[in-house]
Amino acid sequence: MTFAGIRAYFPGCHLEGPPPGALEWGVFPKILALLPALVLASGLALGTSSGERQSAKWPPFSYVHPARPLPAVRPGERIMLTVEGPGRSLALTRAQLLALPTVRYATEHAQLHRTFTYEGVPLRDLAVMGGFAGRDMRLYASNGFVTTIRARDYLEAPIMLAHTANGKPIPVLEKGPLTVVLPRDPARFPARLYGAAWVWFVERIAPAP
Repeated sequence: MTFAGIRAYFPGCHLEGPPPGALEWGVFPKILALLPALVLASGLALGTSSGERQSAKWPPFSYVHPARPLPAVRPGERIMLTVEGPGRSLALTRAQLLALPTVRYATEHAQLHRTFTYEGVPLRDLAVMGGFAGRDMRLYASNGFVTTIRARDYLEAPIMLAHTANGKPIPVLEKGPLTVVLPRDPARFPARLYGAAWVWFVERIAPAP
């Protein structure tokens, strides 16, 4: 990341160059390496006080846990999800997804017709992190499937991007590793209208154009 990149992430910061001797000491490159995690942590949305202020007009969700400190990316660790938004693109590993605000509930998967207890990150939190909460969300799957979930749905209901089912990572045969899950509410989310929302193999989210 360059200084221009730092300014893009932190428009209020005024950086003219590294501290004297930092490059020689090898300190500044290490700081730069940590910046993506710091930026991500600053946008952890509803697990933070700033997120709570922003979401005051939204219904509260029952979280298993709020945002936790993000672990650093280990060498060779797989990127599971990319969150894109205005002026930003955040790459998340499974360990980092587990550190984000998490909800848990049991529901029947619309395609598998089996009930699982899912855990995952509410789409609302991911939208806040991406800087586009209030806009419809476009979800992209690794098999080429693309769907859109309306803002009013993910803002008002704990629709999640699930990473865990019955306490374990979700296998491919059960629509993992990341799958969108809706609460068990047939009146609110009838299958005939919301079947396409149950997108699996999710790898990228962004605001809908």
